[in-house]
Amino acid sequence: MPGTSFTAKVDRVVDGDTVRVFLNDGDDKSESLRILSLDTEEVNAGTKPVTPLGHAASDRAKELITPGDTVTVILPGNEDRDDAIAKYRGNFGRLLCYLQLEDGTDFQELMIREGLSPYFQKYGYAQFSTLHTRYAAAERAAQAHKLGIWDQIANNGSVLRDYAALGTWWDLRARIIEGYREIKRRAPEVNLFNTRLDYDRLVEIAKARGETTVFMELRDFSPVSGDHVVFRTGSLAQPYQLFIPNGNSDQAQDIMNLILTRYRPDGEGTPRRSYAYVTGPTKMFPDNDTGRPEIVVTDPDQITDWPASALERSGLITA
Repeated sequence: MPGTSFTAKVDRVVDGDTVRVFLNDGDDKSESLRILSLDTEEVNAGTKPVTPLGHAASDRAKELITPGDTVTVILPGNEDRDDAIAKYRGNFGRLLCYLQLEDGTDFQELMIREGLSPYFQKYGYAQFSTLHTRYAAAERAAQAHKLGIWDQIANNGSVLRDYAALGTWWDLRARIIEGYREIKRRAPEVNLFNTRLDYDRLVEIAKARGETTVFMELRDFSPVSGDHVVFRTGSLAQPYQLFIPNGNSDQAQDIMNLILTRYRPDGEGTPRRSYAYVTGPTKMFPDNDTGRPEIVVTDPDQITDWPASALERSGLITA
């Protein structure tokens, strides 16, 4: 399997898509792994319901993975091990990875094929094309046999999550993310950055008050001091924000209208594109080493579905 990979000893299974492992021999504390391409149902109360299928997925994971097992952790990049461990982390600091079991089994494919998880694409297709092909086929097989989550009435007692509708939205997001990846593959030199994967570079640019194009998810927003507005993205450890000054001005209202009607989803019931390319000047707020990088938007034209100049340089379109 491609990617940055290494072996680790299992501490314990948390649930169907989360496992704790010891990254190094002799570690006293284990690290939490959030398994990519999976989104099993819940065993603990939270924003999503606890379900029988959540317990079934957790139980199956515990059958497959036991404390003391040696598993292979695959990170979705080609960096050195330590750099990849630092880079590929989610909103809560968990390491984002694929997992291969001691006998060589692809854990993700097995869970999807048994209907214990959808092929979870909300944050992009599986990073490697071979995995994407396998996971998509595994999901189709589970759907054809109405296994697990694909027969909610039989297995949960009622329809608790509409995976057909969610999958359509996730696929839209994944296609947009794949478009970004393709631009970066074809033209890695372009001044185009991702708020999660290129965070340290974005901090450098913001400290220098440079201008750039940022691929970002437009999520939560709030008013800040005065009548300004910020949209926050990134993760808790890598906060990034879009700053709209003078929020009561006509221009700012146009920007807000564009974001709220075209990009920002209002929960799972009203999906939208979610991701946009934002071009503009950047700075730190506050302007010190502990501040957050932000990009300043004063015109709706700074927010686009695709970055025209980067597309031209990548050869995906011609001028």
